[in-house]
Amino acid sequence: MSFATQVLEKLFENRYNFVAPDSGTHKLPYTCSFHWFHMPDGRLVGVDVVRSDDMGRRALRVFAHEPGSEKVTSLLLEGESSEWAPFATDAPLAMPQDKPVLGRGENWLAASASVSGQSIRSVSFLLNFKVLVPGKGTGESGLLLAHMTAMDYLRMEISGWINLDGKRTDLDGVIGYASVHFGDFLPDYAGVASVPPHNLSGEGILVNVTDSDDIKHGAALIASKSIVYGYGCGKIPAFFLTVAQPTKNVIPLGGSRLELSNVKSVPHFLLLRPTTTAVADATHVSDDGSRIPVDEVILDFRGGGYPALLMP
Repeated sequence: MSFATQVLEKLFENRYNFVAPDSGTHKLPYTCSFHWFHMPDGRLVGVDVVRSDDMGRRALRVFAHEPGSEKVTSLLLEGESSEWAPFATDAPLAMPQDKPVLGRGENWLAASASVSGQSIRSVSFLLNFKVLVPGKGTGESGLLLAHMTAMDYLRMEISGWINLDGKRTDLDGVIGYASVHFGDFLPDYAGVASVPPHNLSGEGILVNVTDSDDIKHGAALIASKSIVYGYGCGKIPAFFLTVAQPTKNVIPLGGSRLELSNVKSVPHFLLLRPTTTAVADATHVSDDGSRIPVDEVILDFRGGGYPALLMP
């Protein structure tokens, strides 16, 4: 590795490694990381680890969808920070413990929790990451203009294990996706991601939608509209940015749009705000009417009227 490469890797560490601002001098009040991957048996699994020091709360969300199923199963747990084991950053805590466990460090994520009366009753996992495509986002510099910013890892290798309802599955080089959101607090948002493109030349997309409550300066300029930006691969534009208003099952991308169908949703609350997480089929539609199937995508819509935009 050349000296220049070493310098760049240090300066942009969270592009080349999965790193979240949970500790040290870069610790921020809010951080969450949402990870999606396909299990060896074909199930699509998503895990979200939330540390919200601004509200004094923690949350763990876990979702699973079997191919061909009309339902998404889930485990949803949220509570005051004192109800959880201390948030681990140096190394994963032993699991299980008397309290739910959350931990996140450089290139790893861990959690353990049990609930009753939900479609997934227990979960534990230890996931290790190798970033295959450098993360995309503004990093901490984005906090000069917004209360929250993101780093998106469009393609990463996942190893380790996950245990759902007492059944452990070992993971060895599974390909997945992750999005890290961090800042002062969690604003209202909507997100869409394909998880992940099955091959580097295939169609894939990631869309972030945020409201004026995320903007520190000039929020009045967008009024009731949203900032929509994201990335594509294959035949989808590599980058897009627009200010527009999403409508039911349609997200404007600026010069094109993303249409959603066959939405299978899990309505719930995240940090006391109505939220809907879902899987759906998506199609990229250019202004000339040409249509490109994106296939299965993940949706996560919180507050601001966003959940109401998702229709079956």
